[in-house]
Amino acid sequence: MNIRKSRFLKLLSLRCFMTAVLAIAATFSATYAQTTDDTTALCRPSIEEHIAADSIIIIRMPDALRERLRATEANEQEQARTVAHGRTGGYRIQIFADNNPRTAKNEARTRARNVVSRFADYPSYVEYKAPYWRTRIGNFRTHDEADKAAAEIKEAFPGYSREIRVVRDRIIVGE
Repeated sequence: MNIRKSRFLKLLSLRCFMTAVLAIAATFSATYAQTTDDTTALCRPSIEEHIAADSIIIIRMPDALRERLRATEANEQEQARTVAHGRTGGYRIQIFADNNPRTAKNEARTRARNVVSRFADYPSYVEYKAPYWRTRIGNFRTHDEADKAAAEIKEAFPGYSREIRVVRDRIIVGE
Protein backbone atom coordinates (compact mmCIF):
# COMPACT_ATOMS: atom_id res chain seq x y z
CA MET A 1 0.00 0.00 0.00
CA ASN A 2 2.83 2.41 0.86
CA ILE A 3 4.54 1.80 -2.49
CA ARG A 4 1.38 2.72 -4.38
CA LYS A 5 0.92 5.84 -2.30
CA SER A 6 4.57 6.81 -2.83
CA ARG A 7 4.29 6.36 -6.62
CA PHE A 8 1.07 8.36 -6.67
CA LEU A 9 2.70 11.22 -4.76
CA LYS A 10 5.70 11.19 -7.09
CA LEU A 11 3.46 11.35 -10.15
CA LEU A 12 1.38 14.09 -8.58
CA SER A 13 4.44 16.18 -7.72
CA LEU A 14 5.88 15.63 -11.21
CA ARG A 15 2.60 16.76 -12.75
CA CYS A 16 2.54 19.90 -10.55
CA PHE A 17 6.14 20.64 -11.52
CA MET A 18 5.42 20.32 -15.24
CA THR A 19 2.33 22.54 -14.90
CA ALA A 20 4.45 25.21 -13.21
CA VAL A 21 7.13 25.02 -15.91
CA LEU A 22 4.54 25.36 -18.66
CA ALA A 23 2.95 28.34 -16.91
CA ILE A 24 6.33 30.08 -16.61
CA ALA A 25 7.13 29.35 -20.25
CA ALA A 26 3.78 30.72 -21.36
CA THR A 27 4.28 33.89 -19.31
CA PHE A 28 7.77 34.38 -20.71
CA SER A 29 6.71 33.86 -24.31
CA ALA A 30 3.77 36.26 -23.91
CA THR A 31 6.06 38.91 -22.40
CA TYR A 32 8.69 38.39 -25.09
CA ALA A 33 6.12 38.64 -27.85
CA GLN A 34 4.95 41.99 -26.45
CA THR A 35 8.43 43.51 -26.32
CA THR A 36 9.82 42.41 -29.70
CA ASP A 37 8.57 42.57 -33.23
CA ASP A 38 8.04 39.50 -35.44
CA THR A 39 11.28 39.83 -37.44
CA THR A 40 13.57 39.76 -34.42
CA ALA A 41 11.60 36.88 -32.88
CA LEU A 42 12.22 34.76 -35.97
CA CYS A 43 15.98 35.30 -36.26
CA ARG A 44 17.32 36.02 -32.79
CA PRO A 45 21.16 36.12 -32.65
CA SER A 46 23.02 34.67 -29.70
CA ILE A 47 24.24 37.09 -27.05
CA GLU A 48 27.89 36.58 -28.06
CA GLU A 49 27.14 37.47 -31.67
CA HIS A 50 25.20 40.54 -30.58
CA ILE A 51 28.01 41.84 -28.37
CA ALA A 52 30.70 41.07 -30.95
CA ALA A 53 28.78 42.75 -33.79
CA ASP A 54 28.76 46.21 -32.28
CA SER A 55 29.31 47.40 -28.77
CA ILE A 56 25.80 48.80 -28.36
CA ILE A 57 23.56 46.79 -26.07
CA ILE A 58 19.86 47.57 -26.11
CA ILE A 59 17.78 46.54 -23.12
CA ARG A 60 14.06 46.26 -23.65
CA MET A 61 11.90 46.23 -20.56
CA PRO A 62 8.29 46.87 -19.69
CA ASP A 63 7.38 50.45 -18.82
CA ALA A 64 6.24 49.42 -15.33
CA LEU A 65 9.71 48.07 -14.54
CA ARG A 66 11.36 51.21 -15.91
CA GLU A 67 9.16 53.42 -13.68
CA ARG A 68 9.88 51.23 -10.67
CA LEU A 69 13.63 51.53 -11.22
CA ARG A 70 13.36 55.31 -11.54
CA ALA A 71 11.37 55.50 -8.31
CA THR A 72 14.00 53.44 -6.47
CA GLU A 73 16.82 55.59 -7.83
CA ALA A 74 15.06 58.81 -6.79
CA ASN A 75 14.35 57.38 -3.33
CA GLU A 76 18.04 56.51 -2.81
CA GLN A 77 19.11 60.02 -3.82
CA GLU A 78 16.56 61.55 -1.48
CA GLN A 79 17.75 59.39 1.42
CA ALA A 80 21.36 60.39 0.76
CA ARG A 81 20.37 64.06 0.99
CA THR A 82 18.21 63.69 4.10
CA VAL A 83 20.84 62.04 6.33
CA ALA A 84 22.17 65.12 8.09
CA HIS A 85 22.63 63.78 11.62
CA GLY A 86 22.75 60.32 13.13
CA ARG A 87 24.06 56.96 12.06
CA THR A 88 24.19 55.59 8.54
CA GLY A 89 26.11 53.00 6.54
CA GLY A 90 29.68 53.90 5.70
CA TYR A 91 33.28 52.90 6.22
CA ARG A 92 35.91 52.99 8.95
CA ILE A 93 39.55 52.02 9.08
CA GLN A 94 40.24 49.10 11.38
CA ILE A 95 43.75 49.37 12.82
CA PHE A 96 43.53 46.68 15.49
CA ALA A 97 41.58 43.50 16.27
CA ASP A 98 42.65 40.89 18.82
CA ASN A 99 41.09 38.47 21.27
CA ASN A 100 43.91 38.07 23.78
CA PRO A 101 42.16 38.67 27.13
CA ARG A 102 45.32 40.02 28.82
CA THR A 103 46.68 42.50 26.31
CA ALA A 104 44.03 43.32 23.71
CA LYS A 105 42.18 46.05 25.63
CA ASN A 106 45.33 48.04 26.44
CA GLU A 107 46.76 47.61 22.94
CA ALA A 108 43.49 48.78 21.35
CA ARG A 109 43.46 51.94 23.47
CA THR A 110 47.17 52.61 22.90
CA ARG A 111 46.80 52.39 19.13
CA ALA A 112 43.76 54.67 19.21
CA ARG A 113 45.70 57.30 21.21
CA ASN A 114 48.70 57.06 18.86
CA VAL A 115 46.67 57.51 15.68
CA VAL A 116 44.48 60.30 17.09
CA SER A 117 47.57 62.19 18.33
CA ARG A 118 48.84 62.24 14.73
CA PHE A 119 45.47 62.57 12.94
CA ALA A 120 43.27 64.65 15.23
CA ASP A 121 40.49 65.11 12.65
CA TYR A 122 39.72 61.34 12.60
CA PRO A 123 37.71 60.14 15.62
CA SER A 124 38.65 56.78 17.13
CA TYR A 125 36.35 54.03 18.34
CA VAL A 126 37.56 51.28 20.69
CA GLU A 127 34.92 48.61 21.07
CA TYR A 128 34.54 45.13 22.44
CA LYS A 129 32.42 42.63 20.56
CA ALA A 130 33.05 39.24 22.12
CA PRO A 131 35.69 37.94 21.87
CA TYR A 132 37.47 40.76 19.98
CA TRP A 133 38.73 44.19 20.98
CA ARG A 134 38.73 46.42 17.90
CA THR A 135 40.04 49.89 17.17
CA ARG A 136 38.45 51.69 14.25
CA ILE A 137 39.17 55.18 12.96
CA GLY A 138 37.04 57.76 11.16
CA ASN A 139 33.59 58.20 9.67
CA PHE A 140 33.86 57.89 5.88
CA ARG A 141 30.89 57.88 3.52
CA THR A 142 32.76 56.33 0.57
CA HIS A 143 35.29 53.56 0.24
CA ASP A 144 37.64 55.87 -1.68
CA GLU A 145 37.81 58.39 1.17
CA ALA A 146 38.58 55.59 3.60
CA ASP A 147 41.26 54.15 1.28
CA LYS A 148 43.05 57.49 1.08
CA ALA A 149 43.00 57.91 4.86
CA ALA A 150 44.17 54.31 5.34
CA ALA A 151 47.14 54.99 3.06
CA GLU A 152 48.04 58.05 5.16
CA ILE A 153 47.85 56.05 8.37
CA LYS A 154 49.92 53.20 6.90
CA GLU A 155 52.57 55.71 5.87
CA ALA A 156 52.62 57.33 9.33
CA PHE A 157 52.55 54.01 11.24
CA PRO A 158 54.33 51.32 9.22
CA GLY A 159 54.25 48.95 12.22
CA TYR A 160 50.46 48.85 12.06
CA SER A 161 50.24 48.47 8.26
CA ARG A 162 49.63 44.70 8.32
CA GLU A 163 46.42 45.11 10.28
CA ILE A 164 45.06 48.29 8.68
CA ARG A 165 42.05 47.66 6.48
CA VAL A 166 38.88 49.44 5.39
CA VAL A 167 35.70 47.91 6.82
CA ARG A 168 31.99 48.61 6.44
CA ASP A 169 30.45 50.01 9.59
CA ARG A 170 27.68 52.22 10.90
CA ILE A 171 29.15 55.72 10.94
CA ILE A 172 28.15 58.89 12.75
CA VAL A 173 27.19 61.76 10.44
CA GLY A 174 26.80 65.44 11.27
CA GLU A 175 28.65 65.80 14.56
